[in-house]
Amino acid sequence: MQHMPPTPPETNRNKQQPIQQQPWVDEQAYAQQDPFYQPEDIQDEGMEEVQPRPKVSGAIKLLLSVLIIAGALFLLKSFVFTIKNIHFTGLKNISQADAARLTGLNSGLFYFTLSEDFVQDRVESNYYFIYEGMAKIFPNGLSVKVIERYPFAFFTHLGVGYVLAQDGFILRETRDLKEGLQLIQVNGLAVWGQQTAGSFPTSTDPSQKDSMIALFAELENWGFRTEIATIDMSQTLNISLQTKDGYTINLGSEENLHAKIGTVASVVNELRRRNMTGGIIEATLPGEATYRIEQ
Repeated sequence: MQHMPPTPPETNRNKQQPIQQQPWVDEQAYAQQDPFYQPEDIQDEGMEEVQPRPKVSGAIKLLLSVLIIAGALFLLKSFVFTIKNIHFTGLKNISQADAARLTGLNSGLFYFTLSEDFVQDRVESNYYFIYEGMAKIFPNGLSVKVIERYPFAFFTHLGVGYVLAQDGFILRETRDLKEGLQLIQVNGLAVWGQQTAGSFPTSTDPSQKDSMIALFAELENWGFRTEIATIDMSQTLNISLQTKDGYTINLGSEENLHAKIGTVASVVNELRRRNMTGGIIEATLPGEATYRIEQ
């Protein structure tokens, strides 16, 4: 067998080729030479850049909470708990809307802070109302009980006329005395000094005022008010009335006025039925009355 001489190793086989490296480039210098050069942002694949969330301070959170709560309370106050439904009981001539306007109770009052003292002050600030009571109706209602004053009688003092309510309260004063022509004329009041609206007549005889108020009440109770033209209070022990059709009525003192006025009303109606006009009716005793023609 012939032996082959050994093959010498290939010097270039499996020899690693040298890595050609790009020459180092100064990017800053290159950027100055090439105006269109833009550096590339190198990011790792699969990695997203996470932006940090801005932190909200505790003070800002508290402020936002306060604003939200305040806004909610404002909406509730404005649209839910503001007094809107107001009803008055006891009115005679004044409408519901006028009563709310005159007392100022229609000014957007808050249900929870509305007090009875406040309502009473508002009602009594107007001379035409006497406060009786109130009730709040959840969530925005108010019921007010009043007695409405109305012009009942008229008296003059020192050239000034005064309009009296049914309880003797002075509603207003006037220089136009014609305003009293349709009201009962009260004569003989022992008043002194200048009288003021919003009070009772100042009299030197306190019993005179009490007698007048009691008489007003009974005339209203018996529906006899519209029949009376004048009242003479100069003698409290002998109060006298004059009807519009000429009857003179002597009542005596203020005692038993309810029975006396009731008797007088019946007698006057009977005299009219008989076509007997004028004359004097003596009704100083309760339940009794005598009539005589005036000489």
